[in-house]
Amino acid sequence: MLELLIENREAIFKAFIETNIMMAVTVVLSLLISIPMGTLLYALNKDFLIKNKVIYEILSFILNTLRSVPFLLFIFVLIPVNRFFFQTSYGVISAIIPLTLVTISIYTRFVEQAYINLNQNIIDRALSMGANKFQIIYYFLFPSIHSDLILSFTSVIMSTLSYSTVMGVIGAGGLGDYAFRYGYQEYNYELMYLIIIIFVLYVFLIQSLGYFIVKKVNKYKEKY
Repeated sequence: MLELLIENREAIFKAFIETNIMMAVTVVLSLLISIPMGTLLYALNKDFLIKNKVIYEILSFILNTLRSVPFLLFIFVLIPVNRFFFQTSYGVISAIIPLTLVTISIYTRFVEQAYINLNQNIIDRALSMGANKFQIIYYFLFPSIHSDLILSFTSVIMSTLSYSTVMGVIGAGGLGDYAFRYGYQEYNYELMYLIIIIFVLYVFLIQSLGYFIVKKVNKYKEKY
């Protein structure tokens, strides 16, 4: 395996970079969009915030639709969208929109669920202190779900890594595409298993980093 890694190091490194470009842009956009959207969904479903059942159902329907479409077909459906925005439907840049949309649909629900699972005492305390809607969310609710957001975001990153493996169908490359083209299709199963091992190690690294950050955040909260 080590000899195989050394022999193919340049091609594997290139595929690794492609995977990480797709993931980096996707998870950053997801983080920036999903937290406000998940917060909005929660607020739209609560009387003490800005309850609006109609808007909530519309947003929920959109998110559920994004999650329901098989991802491979979702990529093909978005080809005209990629052509409109990027003047191409091929390459790493074309992976950004489908990956981001499906990741947003997943993480937004995680954010909403984190709010839903909050202890009612936190909400009662905020209301009893006369906090306004913004203060309830910013000073009471959001700080209480930091750990849940980090752990769920870790899961989202791993899901994005998994989704990225099929982006080779539009020429985005990546480790998954490399394993398929030069491992499976060329009957080089050792190379395919090597890429799988890289994926496994990468997932362990992401998971460990997530738990490490959560521990640091929890210690900081206990300290202050």
